[in-house]
Amino acid sequence: MNHEEQPPNDPTDGSDQDITNPSDDRDISVDQTPTSALPPFSPQRFDNELWIDMAIRRALVVVVIVAAVCLIAFELTSSPVGLAAVIGLTIGWIGINTISANVWRTIPPITAMIGHNPAAAESELAQQLKRRPLMRWVRLMLYHRLASVRHRQHRFHESAAICQAVLSQPLGPARKQRGPILLMLTEARLHCNDLAGAYTALLELHTEPQTLVESLQRLTLQTRYEVLAGHDRAALIGVKQKLLLSELMPAEHCGAMHAMLTTSATRTGQLELADWLWRRSNLLCSPEQLQHLVNKSFAIAVVAPPDPNG
Repeated sequence: MNHEEQPPNDPTDGSDQDITNPSDDRDISVDQTPTSALPPFSPQRFDNELWIDMAIRRALVVVVIVAAVCLIAFELTSSPVGLAAVIGLTIGWIGINTISANVWRTIPPITAMIGHNPAAAESELAQQLKRRPLMRWVRLMLYHRLASVRHRQHRFHESAAICQAVLSQPLGPARKQRGPILLMLTEARLHCNDLAGAYTALLELHTEPQTLVESLQRLTLQTRYEVLAGHDRAALIGVKQKLLLSELMPAEHCGAMHAMLTTSATRTGQLELADWLWRRSNLLCSPEQLQHLVNKSFAIAVVAPPDPNG
């Protein structure tokens, strides 16, 4: 299957769930939820924060324009009062933009914390989200990191809601983050068993430029979607190319890809291919890894080929 091929039509069947980022399969207990530093995501609060940021910044622009008109009208541009007003307005404008710059500098360390200490990352995000006014794209990137935290905490409905809210806004200078956000949204929707939503996100992903790693993540997500939705023949189209690409993944995730394709091959009666794929998956992964990655991380009920000795 050419990894640039779009997913098959929106499903009307298929009922499985769950997928986690193949780059990290460590468990994050949902018991962390009661101690969250931030309340559950609220679209209304999200919109209000963006509106407050915009209102403050626009108010400052109005103040600058009014002050400039007054200085010119009263011929105060060369007076000490006029000079003081210009300096004050300049300092105020720089100060407001410095808030966004300072918050933006905290995003890389927050991102690093998400992988090993989501609770600490959430606490830092709670502090940064309180700051106002922020440039729209800076606040959106803070919410993107919050979606990542919720994803790590297995709060997938909330992660999906945050991603959808962020994608509904113009990302501005952070436009390159649209692809990673769509990947997270697709993954979260698969976790929530929202195959129709995952299909829509996958379609959007095919319009985004992606790195090799992101392309491999999309390949995994699309294969998982096709297997869960029962589009087994679509999952097996171009299977050789798909397997070549999967060899660029870590061994255990490559094995999980083989196991998913085993299911499609078995269900379509291609037992020779299914047997080969199953043997390959067991060479790449230990039984424990396969059980964790397929039954828990990917949550697909693997259909193995019949045992020829059975």
